[in-house]
Amino acid sequence: MTTLQASLASLEPDEPSWLHAVEHVEPVPARTAAEFLNGLEREDFGLFVLAYGMGMRLGEISQALRLDPALVVWRLRRALQRRPEARSDSSLGALELGVSRLLREPDAGAAAGVPKPTHGQGSWSLPALIATLDDEVQARLQARLASPVSEPTRAGVGVGVVVLVLLFAAGFMVFGAIRDVNPLWRGKSLMQEGQFAAAREALASYWDPVLADEQIALCHLALGEFDAALALIARPEVRERFGPFAPLEEEPTPLDTEPGSRALLPRGLIRTSRPTFVYKAGPAGKLAISVGWGDQTLGRMIDIPDTRNGPPVVRMAYPEAWPTLPPEMVVWAVTDPEMSQADFTCMDQEERLEVKSDCMRFLDRSVPAQAHWFFRGHYYMRKQLYTQAGEQFAMLARIFKNEDYPRRMVEQVSRVLGVDPSAFLR
Repeated sequence: MTTLQASLASLEPDEPSWLHAVEHVEPVPARTAAEFLNGLEREDFGLFVLAYGMGMRLGEISQALRLDPALVVWRLRRALQRRPEARSDSSLGALELGVSRLLREPDAGAAAGVPKPTHGQGSWSLPALIATLDDEVQARLQARLASPVSEPTRAGVGVGVVVLVLLFAAGFMVFGAIRDVNPLWRGKSLMQEGQFAAAREALASYWDPVLADEQIALCHLALGEFDAALALIARPEVRERFGPFAPLEEEPTPLDTEPGSRALLPRGLIRTSRPTFVYKAGPAGKLAISVGWGDQTLGRMIDIPDTRNGPPVVRMAYPEAWPTLPPEMVVWAVTDPEMSQADFTCMDQEERLEVKSDCMRFLDRSVPAQAHWFFRGHYYMRKQLYTQAGEQFAMLARIFKNEDYPRRMVEQVSRVLGVDPSAFLR
């Protein structure tokens, strides 16, 4: 496995940018999804690997493939709508869900009756499919892994933040209207210029003031101006709009964990059945997992190397050959030969679908990526998904290195889980 493939295998994929409604629909069978992908041209196949396997945002795909964002959307839609039976949003959404599941869950691609990929190396695993992409594309992906998001600037608020404003403006403006006399257009222009106070005033004068506060809060979050965003979100009417994604007002109760354990993450409730393990560096040993507190490891044990000369914290992707974990408490241990343990519980399928549905409904394309991580972090905390919450805040801390708020949130999550913040800020 190459360095790039190993890096990709250790990542938690983001949610895809769904093009059609995926609520209240069941994914198509893995065989149908595989037949659909095998019928694509090589270039379109790569698009689906990045969009639905990696869950990359459309802007990131555009940069990786050097395609205009509009062309990315057009090609994805064109490919989906080529299926004669796929005409309604629900059937297209079911196809999107089925493709995402096939590319993200190795067990789905290994099921009986599922054809092998025609563009891959005989496996539907994500690292194998990434290897089919052009070398230049893989190089740009490698650069993305090394620096996930570029440092934002005031000119980089992004079109996603103002999409809703543009839609409203289009409905109220007529051809030839002077932009300075239209408050919606003026508000949009001021948002792009970073004059948020003036933009809020312009938008509130001709729009719902609460929605104006909401949009300006998103602008602040996109730039890492957390204090300004929190001041707007703290207003009761705005907080109500954000619902379960609004920041928690109280600190959660710490979990009962083993102090000083070499086994760090995951802990507590998690939403994936194939987690990435994070443990303290140390001598060579073994990593083993079992369901419950029994001695039976179900054969899931793997050798880990001596890591004392490397970084203080080590990540290990869930072995591809291991089956997915059941929705029960799982105990995992690192032995060297002393044993350090931690435990976690996987969400069941119904709970995972509820979380996915909530995120897709709220975190649409009008919300910038940095705000996605902010809101996901607080939503995960409310759902007691503390391991995932810490990962979201850690991404913000790595991007906005001079901002105190993300690091404070990482520290708060770390106290709940009983680990050092370095488990996230690695």
